[in-house]
Amino acid sequence: MNTKTKTIIAVSVIFILTGITVGYYFQQKNNAVVLAPQEVISNQNIEQTSAESQTREPEKTDFDTSVPTDFPTDIPLENGAKVEQSYGLNYVGQKQLTMVFLSTKTVKENYSLYADFLKKQNRNVLNTYDSLAVSSLYSTKETNDINITISENTSSASIKSQVSISVLKK
Repeated sequence: MNTKTKTIIAVSVIFILTGITVGYYFQQKNNAVVLAPQEVISNQNIEQTSAESQTREPEKTDFDTSVPTDFPTDIPLENGAKVEQSYGLNYVGQKQLTMVFLSTKTVKENYSLYADFLKKQNRNVLNTYDSLAVSSLYSTKETNDINITISENTSSASIKSQVSISVLKK
């Protein structure tokens, strides 16, 4: 594996982990409860149980090379695309679905496709990065966040990029 490919994979992983971290942050923020002083004493056992459930590791479901169950059907996927990785993470009160597939389209073509999709869906795009080797889009709408990372793939003439899509359902 050449240095460029390693760099692209590392950047992709960073973007995915950023999406997971943002999702976890919002989960913790949404689960915060402010109690009056008299409630603190009477609800001590409830708070301990709640804190324990919030800090537990998410349940992971591996879908191998299939599209994850409950993955939004309106997100465009390339016909005949080879799914390389697919999994779900169940957190307290939310669920993340991720799939990674190889594409015959370039990074630029996929970026345009997904930027147009997010715009047509009236999603709030919070973060974008667009370059020839790696591009990403992060959007929110109501109770769903979508993180899309596209990286260049030089391992095959027919495969031009790798697309990672993570959906956070809250």
